[in-house]
Amino acid sequence: MRFSRARYVTLCQQSLVTAAVLAVGVSAAGVKTLDIVPQPGNLAGAPEVAAPGGVPDALTKRAQRPPKKSAVDAAPVTPRVREVRVTGISQQATPSAERTPQNPTDEAPKQSQKQSQKSAPTEAVGTRRLVALSAPQPVRGYATVGVTWKHGVEYADDHVAVQVRTEKNSTWSGWMDAEYHDEHGPDGGSTEQEARDERPGTDALVIGDVDRVQMRAETLDGTTPPDLKLAVIDPGTGTMTKEAPAIDTSKLPAPAGSEDAPAKGDPRATGAGDSQDAVALSAMKVSAKPYIYSRAQWGANERLRAQSRPAMGTVKAGFIHHTVNANSYTSAQVPALLRGIYAYHTQSRGWRDIGYNYLVDRFGRIWEGRYGGVGSPVVGAHTLGYNEVSFAMSAIGNYETAAPPQAVLSAYARLFAWKLSLYNIAANATRVYVKNRWLPAINGHRDVGQTACPGRYLYAKLPYVRTLTRSVQNGATGAPPTPPAPPPPPNPDAFRFPTQTPRPATAQPAGIAFPRSLNLWGDSNPELVLKSRSGLVHVFPTGGQTGFKPAVTTNGAWSTKDLVTAVGDITGDGRGDVLARARSNKMTWVHRGDGAGHVAAPTSGTNRFRYANMLTAAGDWNRDGRSDVLMRDTKSGWLWMVPGVGNGSFGTPVLLSKSWRNLTATAVAGDLTADGRPDIVSIHRNGYVYVAAQTTTGGLTGFSRRQHVGTKYNALVGGGRDLTGDRYGDVVVRAGSTGQVLILPGKRGTFGGALGPFDQAKGLSRLSSGQMVGGAQPDLVGVSPAGKLLVIAHNSLSNIRGPLSSGLSRPDATQVLNVGDWNRDGRGDIITRQTAGDSLVLRTGLGNGRFGNGTVMSRGWKTFSHLAAVGDVTGDKRVDLIGRARTGKTLIFPGNGARGFTAPRIAPNFMQSYNQVGEGSWKPQQFPGSAFVGSSGGFVPFMGTGAGDLPGYDWVIGPGDVDGDGRNDLVVRDGRGTLWLLPGTVNGYGARRLLATGFSGYAMGS
Repeated sequence: MRFSRARYVTLCQQSLVTAAVLAVGVSAAGVKTLDIVPQPGNLAGAPEVAAPGGVPDALTKRAQRPPKKSAVDAAPVTPRVREVRVTGISQQATPSAERTPQNPTDEAPKQSQKQSQKSAPTEAVGTRRLVALSAPQPVRGYATVGVTWKHGVEYADDHVAVQVRTEKNSTWSGWMDAEYHDEHGPDGGSTEQEARDERPGTDALVIGDVDRVQMRAETLDGTTPPDLKLAVIDPGTGTMTKEAPAIDTSKLPAPAGSEDAPAKGDPRATGAGDSQDAVALSAMKVSAKPYIYSRAQWGANERLRAQSRPAMGTVKAGFIHHTVNANSYTSAQVPALLRGIYAYHTQSRGWRDIGYNYLVDRFGRIWEGRYGGVGSPVVGAHTLGYNEVSFAMSAIGNYETAAPPQAVLSAYARLFAWKLSLYNIAANATRVYVKNRWLPAINGHRDVGQTACPGRYLYAKLPYVRTLTRSVQNGATGAPPTPPAPPPPPNPDAFRFPTQTPRPATAQPAGIAFPRSLNLWGDSNPELVLKSRSGLVHVFPTGGQTGFKPAVTTNGAWSTKDLVTAVGDITGDGRGDVLARARSNKMTWVHRGDGAGHVAAPTSGTNRFRYANMLTAAGDWNRDGRSDVLMRDTKSGWLWMVPGVGNGSFGTPVLLSKSWRNLTATAVAGDLTADGRPDIVSIHRNGYVYVAAQTTTGGLTGFSRRQHVGTKYNALVGGGRDLTGDRYGDVVVRAGSTGQVLILPGKRGTFGGALGPFDQAKGLSRLSSGQMVGGAQPDLVGVSPAGKLLVIAHNSLSNIRGPLSSGLSRPDATQVLNVGDWNRDGRGDIITRQTAGDSLVLRTGLGNGRFGNGTVMSRGWKTFSHLAAVGDVTGDKRVDLIGRARTGKTLIFPGNGARGFTAPRIAPNFMQSYNQVGEGSWKPQQFPGSAFVGSSGGFVPFMGTGAGDLPGYDWVIGPGDVDGDGRNDLVVRDGRGTLWLLPGTVNGYGARRLLATGFSGYAMGS
């Protein structure tokens, strides 16, 4: 059945009460009547009508055609936030003042008769009294307002009432509620909620294009909220363009951090009143995928949000909200409206980002909300107490006073069907276990809080939304089969183990070929899988260990040179070159590099560096596309930048600093301060390392003293963009006592522990650093005692690279096991131990550091005190686990190549394991003759009965061959959060080497 546009207009003009009567009644049997609840003023088109299958025809057709183009922003726009402090009003305010606040300008606002009737104030709830009244404030743009007060001062919902009114063309509106709900915001105890600048306050209220705004506040006890502020936000205007939605969710990878599929018989899988297909959750296919307008398309300035990594949770349910603003906005005004809410949440409320995961406008367009990826379980700030286990989409409009358009309901169905199906949740499930209570899969905000959100008319549509959403899911799932039951939980006392004769460790031949563990992201080096204290799982690839290759030699009269410096490509041929100054006449010559470590005879010379006593490669300091050089002169001690011309010659020097006399060594270290510009690092005579950053105009900032090195390092050999693979600039220093070089890793303006030492440069003079063999990292250049030029190339390897974003958060995991390729799909996987150590959940790797949905493998693991991932120890080409029961048995649990195990067996005294270290490792602890036990419940097997020990380490991880020498190694962590590599040797392990610092924030690793 269809209605003409004229008939639709007639329906839209009826009262809200009449419209509500027309609303559909929904029962367990489905939709009984047509759903026609038009919103007054929204005449965008005829209502959609439910098709026989439960999905409106237009919804089905929309999924089959490309999305239309809409007006969006072409570039980021920065809103202007103005916060006005509002002083309190005396508690002795007269009743007339409470009912009709005086105009602070002493001139009564002009009101039309209709608006005057609307503005007649209602009596305060209980003994609520007027406590604050702002002066009228000017408004610019399509504005948003809100009211906040002091951090840490919380009120119950009914304690505070805030209202605003607006003036347009000298006429004031009636007072409108700026809703305050103590359930709106970040969860208590979260980093976001505990931030010092997080402020309680009202919801954002979009007031639109008006001239002035005024607010008033009432409280039950007559006291004024401290530090009360009215925020008035101009969202700004940008260049608009017409574009289709930027995000096609059908192209997104499967999400990481998905909810574990309930096992058969698990009471959380279904409940009374649930549909039959809610039982087979683990077999659900991903529903039809919606198009979503991106943050960039509403002009989000990403600098306004917190720059730290967003928190990831999981999805157990979805929540429906509304934003409580006028419903008459146009399509082109939506980006500005979103920017206003975004600015209020981040700049006035102090949240890390906009609170909602998604928003939908009255035209049915879905918009990306909180940053972190629309397909990821990003923790929002929308539903207090449930943010980390849910997602939310807020309908832009006030649905307490108007009915939602069908376009909004259809958008909810598309988005919720897709999002819930990613986590195996049927949209019409009525009993989903969420944070110690049962909830439907789809909820209104009021279902878990004392709030009117999402408005009575939108809330009344929830049964219809659930039915419509499930209809979309049914179109994708068909009739899924019931998943097979997981294998029974292990019970070591229920098995009969075959008699085995332990093989002595001494019988193992030298050069054992350990089982390989396939990598989690396609590289040949092993990774560390670490869980932070907040529950986030991070994958840190190792890089084979940074270091230097054997030297390449160039003969010549290098002993006659008093300055020899690698300066990068100054000849314009793409290869690194060397500057060398003759001691006799102070002429400096350019030696072209061949890209393989050799340099040619000089072809050009210059007197530009006649009075220099220090030369340092500066990279492209002046950003003209050519390499430059830093020079300190002997007369004044000033520092100059000498620009390269690109053909081996140089331009006029530019003075950078007059304060360089007392600095004994200088290097350009890349970007240490994370401002996008190179920084200079110097060692002062007082033993401190100083950093000076480049300014936007190419000059230098003042010195900043960073850390004390004393006389340990007598030279800064050079610097580079990144020598360790962590994306920060580093420097190479030289130890005066030994002549060895070390790498100081940059850490946001300071330095971590030294990596090395490296012996290749011992005995060399005039040592410098620059790119000579074409790698991304600089190489070492120096003169040998025999007068030869040596180029020592960096090996292009790193210790630990930056973490991969796994998107997985499991705060309840007691162990995270890097198991290798468990399901034999060619990619590494992990297993998490959850539910107080009782369940094992397989999370299949996607080959990029991320993981698919979790699958419960089995339960009953509480009887095991320790578990370890050991690769294939049974020889069947499937990876296994080893566990130690509290009864003392050590068992092998062979993987079945899918998602479970075959029958366990007793572990022999000797076995081959990829995380094993060779003969004579350390003193036996808890696992006599078989393993070293770490604090997180893992252990590392070893061979032999060595007398050594590992004191002071809380982690002992066996990731495999980290340094690439063919022997398996250990990674250990000390009490300061420093990771050390214990390299495997023929006799156990060698002297420890620094791997990385700053890992104290992680609870466990494997």
